[in-house]
Amino acid sequence: MHNLVGILLGIFVLCILGASHFTRRALSSLGAEHRAELVRIASNSSMMNLAVPIVIAIAYTIVVINNREQMATATVFALGVLLVQGIITAVIADRAYRAAGMPSEFLKNFRIARGIRILGSSMLFAGVIAWLLSTQNAQDFQFDPNDPAQVESAPAIDGK
Repeated sequence: MHNLVGILLGIFVLCILGASHFTRRALSSLGAEHRAELVRIASNSSMMNLAVPIVIAIAYTIVVINNREQMATATVFALGVLLVQGIITAVIADRAYRAAGMPSEFLKNFRIARGIRILGSSMLFAGVIAWLLSTQNAQDFQFDPNDPAQVESAPAIDGK
């Protein structure tokens, strides 16, 4: 299971690096006027993009501190909300950029970069869920020394 999580984490990192390439290409296709418009659009949306993760982090911390048994559920929920927020943010930004008349080359590279980031985030999310489920299943298994089936399959302590 750890290999799978490592592979998915690697995919996430590669996606982020790949997306940065397309982001640079998108930005290089803008002239001074469009760059100013991009800054204006980004400044209007930055508060919501900060508020949601902060609220999620606070709520997650409160849940985990008060109820450790709910950590796996809280983690999946928090990551899911952040993933959905990323998708919604991408759609809203795309609409704002189109409405502002951004060049088609910028829009194409922006969409590719966002798509790659969302793909990478989805891979990381899937890896965390797989890891949480496998560790939760391992924790749920309780060894009962009075159960003959478990005793027979358990390894001997003295090596015999």
